[in-house]
Amino acid sequence: MHTAAARVVAVTFGLTLFGHIPHAAAQDSKKRDATIEKCIARAHREYPDPGEAETFYRARTAVYKACMAENGEAP
Repeated sequence: MHTAAARVVAVTFGLTLFGHIPHAAAQDSKKRDATIEKCIARAHREYPDPGEAETFYRARTAVYKACMAENGEAP
């Protein structure tokens, strides 16, 4: 009987834990999406569309990566 009770407690705890993870992930996802949008806008503002100049694309990418790092996100 003790083993069955332990299983019930473990399953209940697991379901409770997994019920909160998607909510937290959704909040992180919204924050990340907002950060991505902000950093893309910043990169385009600092380096507008250059046509085909590779140097501008590299600089734009560097601005985007720096912005993401400043906001605690991976690029």
